[in-house]
Amino acid sequence: MPLRMNMLVLGLVLGFGVVQPSAQTPLQAVMREKLANTQRLLGDVVRADYEAIGRNAAALGQISETEIASWQARSNPDYIRNAQLFLDSVKGIRDAALRKDIEAVRQRYVNLISSCIRCHAYVRDARAGSTVLAPLQVLQ
Repeated sequence: MPLRMNMLVLGLVLGFGVVQPSAQTPLQAVMREKLANTQRLLGDVVRADYEAIGRNAAALGQISETEIASWQARSNPDYIRNAQLFLDSVKGIRDAALRKDIEAVRQRYVNLISSCIRCHAYVRDARAGSTVLAPLQVLQ
């Protein structure tokens, strides 16, 4: 992947500050926790710290599985599909970290960030009344 794209992803992730508002909904708290874990994971990827990558990816997966389980009863297939892409990326990161394959870790991390952006765009568009989105392209 070109350096420019890697820098864009890095900028997107690091550009978001983790602000703790005084009154958060449970969903906001989960999203902030996912963001904080994703930022930590980026640091692990940059350092090629495979043990920390595995640990933080596992934590991110656990948060996400809990979130998805709580939403499934009322979610639609598009949300579930986006959430599954996220979980698949987390699993790919963990598997690549076990193999100590930094290139695969990097690719799966980019997929992870893409799934975040994609899901948030879906939710934003659904709230606005337009749920038509082009298919997500996953890096191999």
